[in-house]
Amino acid sequence: MFYRGICHWVASQDIDGNIDEYVILCFEMSTEIFHSLKIPEPCHLIYGTGCKLMLLHDSLTLIYHPYSEPVIADEKDFIDIWVMKDYNVYESWIKKYTIRGLQIDFPLAIWKGYLLLYQSGSGCLMSYNLNSNVVKELSFHGVPQSFRVIGYKDSLTTIPRENEHTTQVHKF
Repeated sequence: MFYRGICHWVASQDIDGNIDEYVILCFEMSTEIFHSLKIPEPCHLIYGTGCKLMLLHDSLTLIYHPYSEPVIADEKDFIDIWVMKDYNVYESWIKKYTIRGLQIDFPLAIWKGYLLLYQSGSGCLMSYNLNSNVVKELSFHGVPQSFRVIGYKDSLTTIPRENEHTTQVHKF
């Protein structure tokens, strides 16, 4: 995910062949320097983890979905949504939502700040309203874990048009 001029992704630190911890690895484009952010302590699971980064109200957000088996026991059927209120301040992580009982196979994104989009175990694209707890099945089906959502933000920066001072782009 690209945010604040930095590429972010969830990574694991490996020590002697064992995963030591999960972190958010960051690559700052302007300085070409890597650094890492700690994820909330409850998001470190010995059995593996399903984490997805996104933005919620312009804050770095982590969707934590620890168990993604096709059939999940009720006590394991949950996702947590964590928000980092102050960027790069570990203590500012807050658990904003815990969602249970949706049989989420693959969380995709939070759209418009309140709709959690996810793929169900049967391959259906679903939405969950974080404000009203309403679940809707959308009219799309796919192979399990095949959907992807890519967010973008409109920009006032225009893409330069070709003129006599620009290099011709060759199409292949």
